[in-house]
Parts: sequence; C-alpha cells; structure tokens
Amino acid sequence: MTKLRRVGNAFTGFLIVICGLLFALFPTESYKSIVTILGLSLVIWGIRDFIYYITMAKRMVGGRSVLYRAVITFDVGLFTLSLTDVPLIYVMLYLAGIHLFSGAIDMLRAREAKAQEGSWKMQFIHGLVNVIMAGLCLAFIGSTATAVEIYAIGLIYSGIMRIIQAFRRTAIVYIQ
Repeated sequence: MTKLRRVGNAFTGFLIVICGLLFALFPTESYKSIVTILGLSLVIWGIRDFIYYITMAKRMVGGRSVLYRAVITFDVGLFTLSLTDVPLIYVMLYLAGIHLFSGAIDMLRAREAKAQEGSWKMQFIHGLVNVIMAGLCLAFIGSTATAVEIYAIGLIYSGIMRIIQAFRRTAIVYIQ
C-alpha cells in the first residue's frame, strides 16, 4: 500500500469515526440520514464493482462473480434506500442480517487464514464484533434510538479498524 493510500484510508477512517460520533450524539434525528447514507454507499459500491467488471474482471478467471456481487450490492442498496418509510422492526432485522452475514464471512475468512498460517486474529475479532452487533440489534429491536446507537458504535469500530489497518505494516515480496 502506498503512503498516499495509507493517508487516504486513515483520513476515511477518521471521517467514519466522526460520523459515528455525530450519529451517537443525535440518535433521534439521524435515523433517516443513516438509511440514506447506507443505501447510497451500497449503490455506489455496486456501480464501482460493475465498472470494475466492465473494464477488467470480465477477462479474468472468476470475473463473473464480480458481476454478481455488483448486481446484488446495487439491488441491496436500492432496497435500503426504500426503507425510510417502513416500520423500524424491518430495518432492525435488515441491520442484524447485514451484521450477521458480514461477521460470518469474516470469521470464515479468519479460519481459512489460520489454516494457511496467516494473520487471522484481527479478522476473527472483527467478525465476532459484527456477530455481537447482530445480537444487539435483535435484543433491542423496538427502539429507534438504540438502533441508531448500535449503528453508530459499528461505524466507530469500523473507522478505528480502518485507521489501524492503514498504519499496519504490510509484507513486501522482494524478487532478486
């Protein structure tokens, strides 16, 4: 990772932490903005993956999975944008599902990295925190303020993890 990319990731992590703190401070006013930001970020991520597929991945082995991921992410983003006027219980179930799925994937990746004798502890902890967040979403399913606070805690945690990963040493392979 280049120094400029490290600084960019650290800055992005800092902005994510600031957004999480603002959401935690004003939980009743930030429900609709959280749903909008989450939906827009998923739509942009889907478009970015689709552009990546068109420019490079369609010529790669396994490139079709990038297309599938792009379409699914884009659709989930559009679905998220439509959740601003539905009852809170559906949004909480949706948020719990996202955290549970993300946590399970991270824990499975950590298990695979451990089997290959790679670094796995940070990824496992990240997955475990996501599973705990899903449990908290299900435990406090009826409260809007609690939903926003859970999301804010998740944002703060993700921002801190991004900052840590930005300053983490990466292995460089030298070929002589």
